[in-house]
Amino acid sequence: MPMARDAEAIIQTFTNYVQTFQALDPHAPLLYCHVPCMFISPQGVRVMATAAEVIALFSQVMEGLKARSYARSELTDLHVHQMSENTAFVSVSRVRYKSDGQELEQLGETYTLRRTDDGWKIAVAIIHDPDTVLRRV
Repeated sequence: MPMARDAEAIIQTFTNYVQTFQALDPHAPLLYCHVPCMFISPQGVRVMATAAEVIALFSQVMEGLKARSYARSELTDLHVHQMSENTAFVSVSRVRYKSDGQELEQLGETYTLRRTDDGWKIAVAIIHDPDTVLRRV
């Protein structure tokens, strides 16, 4: 069953992305992103056609988190839905914490990943309410 093995690879890729993001180095998560890619949040839609644009987005997001004393994230729910041999959804609930241990925020995120020659990459990221995570039914 190739798709069962793919689920493990998808989860590992996403877990590595989350760990890399927490270091707040805007260049590091690029390894996990498909270029071009899209970021959809309550503030709007951002399409990034180059690596420099992806890094610029991560810089903006990470600077905002630093200003709010972000320290770490915890995934409280994670679901993988492989849609085909080359596409998958990852949907999570995330809690972000401040450096003093207090909760900073809760959010939901759903990602579309695409299999490339270099492994699974994030093509679309959507930020949403934490209670609307996609679950297998």
